[in-house]
Amino acid sequence: MSEKPTVVSVKAEPARHGVLPGVVHLALDVADKGQATALSVLQDARSELRTAIEHGIDLAEKLSAAAFRFSRKAVQRIDEATSESLASAERLLGGAVKSARETTNAAAQLANTASAGVSGVVASA
Repeated sequence: MSEKPTVVSVKAEPARHGVLPGVVHLALDVADKGQATALSVLQDARSELRTAIEHGIDLAEKLSAAAFRFSRKAVQRIDEATSESLASAERLLGGAVKSARETTNAAAQLANTASAGVSGVVASA
């Protein structure tokens, strides 16, 4: 049996002979690292900004839901107070009308009694 030879690929480094090519390669490496770092920072900022905006939207949603719940309870309490006030007013007006009728009947009886006393005629019911 024959063994297959293992092929290992090695990235060839560019030849850096001399001062000027070394400086150019160093500048390119610095630029590459700077660009990668800047893009990473921008990605992190984008991610944090999105999170902050999503939390703001959640807060606005919860605030609006709380405002609607508050409005419903306020309407319910105002309706209950109005209903009780109207029922009390109805009882008051009903009592006033009943009292006015009783007063009118009593005044009519008093008038009949007085006119009978003056004229001497006895009223019979």
